[in-house]
Amino acid sequence: MKPQETKFTFVYNEIKQCILEGQIPPGNALLSSRMYCEQFHVSRYTINRVFDALRTEGLVDIQPRLAPIVVSKKDTCDLSNTILEILKQRESILQVYQTFALILPSLMVFSLQGCDVEIMPHYKQAMKALRLGYASGGWSSPSKLGYNILRIGGNSLFSELYSTFGLYNKLAFFAEDCPYFSKHFLQGSMSVTSVIVDTLKGDDPLTKYNRLSDIYQELTDSIEHTLNYLSETTPKCPAQTGLKFSWNPMRGQDYYYSKIVDDMNLKIGLGEYSVGVYLPYEKQLASQYDVSLSTVRKALSELEQRGFVKKLNGKGTIVIEPDDTKLHQLALNSGYVEKALRYLHALQLMILIIRPAALAAAVRFTREELDELTDRFASPGSIHLADILDAILKHTTLEPLYVILSETNHLLEWGHHFAYYPSKRHTLSILNKKAITALRQLYEGNVTSFADGMADCYRYILISMKKHMVEKYKFYNVANIRVPESFASFNSRH
Repeated sequence: MKPQETKFTFVYNEIKQCILEGQIPPGNALLSSRMYCEQFHVSRYTINRVFDALRTEGLVDIQPRLAPIVVSKKDTCDLSNTILEILKQRESILQVYQTFALILPSLMVFSLQGCDVEIMPHYKQAMKALRLGYASGGWSSPSKLGYNILRIGGNSLFSELYSTFGLYNKLAFFAEDCPYFSKHFLQGSMSVTSVIVDTLKGDDPLTKYNRLSDIYQELTDSIEHTLNYLSETTPKCPAQTGLKFSWNPMRGQDYYYSKIVDDMNLKIGLGEYSVGVYLPYEKQLASQYDVSLSTVRKALSELEQRGFVKKLNGKGTIVIEPDDTKLHQLALNSGYVEKALRYLHALQLMILIIRPAALAAAVRFTREELDELTDRFASPGSIHLADILDAILKHTTLEPLYVILSETNHLLEWGHHFAYYPSKRHTLSILNKKAITALRQLYEGNVTSFADGMADCYRYILISMKKHMVEKYKFYNVANIRVPESFASFNSRH
């Protein structure tokens, strides 16, 4: 299991991000330790450790009995050293931009539907920055507007991804400290400005998507050209050390036991642990997941609360027929409802990002791999969608995209217990037919239809799960979760 994100790491990254994005400008004070304690639900000890780490990194200055003050990076770091650090990570930085050029247009267009962008926070500041050109810090308002747009869409995963982008893209350096980038992109023509304004105000989703794709691709190309220029003009260009991309959609709630629960959910849902089968002994599970016995017992207790297993004294833990009564009781828990919403939001996100990911991966599939996938589909109980996703992940060369797809898929593991409803076989049959149809399109060389088909598979799951949660568990608030339209429907409007 991957290491748990500590509360310290979570809070540190959140505050650091606010500083790097310019949300707290140089010379301004951070919030008090008491306010951060209330905001993040952590101890003052944790906040003080975060402050010390930010000071060590040269981001803040701390005086006795005063809140930390954000300092200018130019005062703390020699520009030549900054360039060397950027060049050490140039491949990783470029991959971040390439990834977000693929997925951000879809997220933006979806979030903008039905929204009046002109009343959003930072709209006026962003438009002013676009008109006047990006002076020092002028990039931050359009960046904040982007965050506002994704946040207003109602899916927190979108804005979390955007914030993570801000941690890795080093845009503050390019926009403020790199004249070459400013000359070739930021001070570029007014056409970029007009496209952004028209796009934000426009009504046609396909036009928005195409224009935003062009803008993000132009930004990515400019970053690549800038990195190449810096490499050519820097004596003794350093070797690549990389910067490992990380996204934790659990946002500080990534506990070990919940990962075990989700994994066991998945294995029970797929039939790896079928009804009547005993789970491995607690010590075996503790060794398997590299956790303590108490963590295993907590995970097994939650599975028993869900009505999936039963602990038998002296015998172990056995998988049982799902107990609907227990599930109904669990559904009344607000925390459970929150997790259900998170699951549906993950489905919403997957619909939007699987299409560009599938398009990018499709060209790398071999005929032998396609034949192997087809053979695998002959196995009874196979979930074809999972097999195709694994193949797409295998051919995803952009590390950030791989991480985002993997983490989104992990969020979906939570919902496998919903497979235990009467229409399971019917639903799985339809889903498998959709997956086979998508793969057949790839066989025939119809890459776009393959990508659309993959998105349609997850769209079908979202529609089915929404209906199931409302009708069976009375989760009426999930009815407001929108189902992303297909690209085919966009094209049909023209």
